[in-house]
Amino acid sequence: MRRMAVLVLRIPVRHRRPAAAAALLATVLAAAGAADAAEKLIASVPGTDFTVGGTAVVQAVPFAVAGPVSGVGFTARWSAAVADEENGLAPWSLDLAATITAPDGSSTLTWPRFGGDRTYADYPLQDFIGGFADVGGSGTFQWRFTSVGPPWVAALSDVEYHLTTRVDDVTATYTGSVAAGPTWSRPYYIAGVSGLGPMVYQAMPFQVAVSGGYAFTSVVASGNHFLALYQGGFDPAQPLVNLLDYEAGNGSSPNGPPAGTARISALLFEGRSYYLVASQWSAGTPGQSYTTTVVGPGALVVEGLDRLFADGFETP
Repeated sequence: MRRMAVLVLRIPVRHRRPAAAAALLATVLAAAGAADAAEKLIASVPGTDFTVGGTAVVQAVPFAVAGPVSGVGFTARWSAAVADEENGLAPWSLDLAATITAPDGSSTLTWPRFGGDRTYADYPLQDFIGGFADVGGSGTFQWRFTSVGPPWVAALSDVEYHLTTRVDDVTATYTGSVAAGPTWSRPYYIAGVSGLGPMVYQAMPFQVAVSGGYAFTSVVASGNHFLALYQGGFDPAQPLVNLLDYEAGNGSSPNGPPAGTARISALLFEGRSYYLVASQWSAGTPGQSYTTTVVGPGALVVEGLDRLFADGFETP
């Protein structure tokens, strides 16, 4: 059965102390519905660095886990080994794709496009995808990587491969506002800072109770929205440091949400610190209230609270 807790939260504009997080107002409503699938991490192995250009690159990745395996994850530092530095047209981190075949060949998973952006700036890939037909996890998985054609070449370093298994999802919804509060200059792509600021932001520090794939969807009533995810720390004065992913909710994203909706999905790990940052779009547009929905294989653990959403939610 699907486990779901729905919360209505008012997030204080300051986030630096657990006492501030403890000021969250929460109402928990237990509910049940049709089971949806989340991806829980079950195995990880390191890989070797490699490059990929106009020719596909195949990596044989051995695992020894019982399974069932329903999805995969991939973490690496993407960089451009040979780039169109004059026009900035290739390669983009968004160009990386893969096809993954199970050890017995019974199932193939197509990953048409990893997380990334439309620049050749370095990008921290930390992504996941489901779609295997519950295959076994013992044996060698074949990863076939492709990118944009020659002469452009992408490089992958600090590579790690992951397997996931399908579990019931855990879902939460919380509300906040960027109508007033502290300000920053938000990121512009992965390696730039927007000149439209300063903008009001609201940051939620958290950890995850279960390693796996998490999806964040944040929505405002009208206009544009911005969402960013940080790993290992967040300093509004240095908006590019520790930036893991972002979404410009202005209707132009490759994954297709309309203006006012920002979506981020990422493979998150127990024991690491994360910050989800919602932001006013620009200094010239009014800040608004927003609603964020989080779906994953486990609870979010928030500073000053036991859990943001989980069975048995408790406040201090």
